[in-house]
Amino acid sequence: MPTIHHLISLGCLFLCLSQAATANPHLDGAYSHDVHDSFTDKSSWMKSIRDDVQLSELALPGTHDSATFDVSLFPIVDDIVVTQTLNFDEQLRYGIRVLDLRIRRTSDVFALHHGPVFLDKMFGSALRSIERFLKANPSETVLFRIKEEHTANSNVTVSLADVFDHYMKQFSSTYLKAPRNTVTLGEARGKFVVLSNISNLNPYGLNYSNFDIQDDFTLKTNWDLHEKYLKIRRQLHRAAAGDKNMFYVNYLSGSFGSFPYFVASGHSSSGTDAPRLSTGLLALGEVDWYPFFPRTTCVLRVCTISFEGTNTLARDDINDMNGPGPTQRTVGIIMADFPGESLIANIIANNHHPAHELGH
Repeated sequence: MPTIHHLISLGCLFLCLSQAATANPHLDGAYSHDVHDSFTDKSSWMKSIRDDVQLSELALPGTHDSATFDVSLFPIVDDIVVTQTLNFDEQLRYGIRVLDLRIRRTSDVFALHHGPVFLDKMFGSALRSIERFLKANPSETVLFRIKEEHTANSNVTVSLADVFDHYMKQFSSTYLKAPRNTVTLGEARGKFVVLSNISNLNPYGLNYSNFDIQDDFTLKTNWDLHEKYLKIRRQLHRAAAGDKNMFYVNYLSGSFGSFPYFVASGHSSSGTDAPRLSTGLLALGEVDWYPFFPRTTCVLRVCTISFEGTNTLARDDINDMNGPGPTQRTVGIIMADFPGESLIANIIANNHHPAHELGH
């Protein structure tokens, strides 16, 4: 009978800890999913960076699948497709300088897609937002990766390169043809720079295939989140110890067996202040299970292990790397889903580490 009582007690303890862990709101500035979340205007943050700094040296905040805002399909589908809530103008105003644009050729223009899903936006609308921003903020530059996401429809009559060339001629006043990696910020101010691993588009910009990239985006289940973070952490340190002539790219995003919002936040639902999701595991004392995940509710040294999002974990790492300590260079390009104010601000601040100060 004592054994049964002990089991019942442990079961009650487990249930109480699990419920407590999923009941508390978790508001963290690294993650933003709600349209009214607070951001500061960072329209001209590059003004403080020297002209001679190469683009490859910079720490740059970016968004993954940048065009997925203002999409409303079905609740579950939205949770799969949507990775941003800020529109292009807001992303740029709040400090984002690298966009990820996925295209499909249709009727000799580019539609913006996420996989097979048309996002009700065209490539030209993204370029107009970029051009408008750069004309208002000539101290800045914007990089965008272009990727053909879905097969062309049957109405296409010209090649992808011809369609792209037409766009570049339309926006020639803000397009920087940059077929070499050693482009300086001084050369790129007031211009956008194309990143592509589509061979026909390589003459238009930088060859994305030559970048050092962490983009392991497949999570089979939520419990793969810790391993995804370890890959992010390794890439942060790889970049900080790396070659200033190399572009380092680090995707915080993931999907398939998990929702994008969960990977970014660790939350049980998509809201900015939604509770963290419990892993279902308890830690007794100093247990090594998921060491980078928080212990959120503790009773008699028995703690719930909750998930933590990649935005928060990466922000904390970058914040630590912004403190005293040796470093060769910046953390490079950080591509995120639903980036919040503190994630963006810490990436920008990384450009001003005393060991590799890029400012005036």
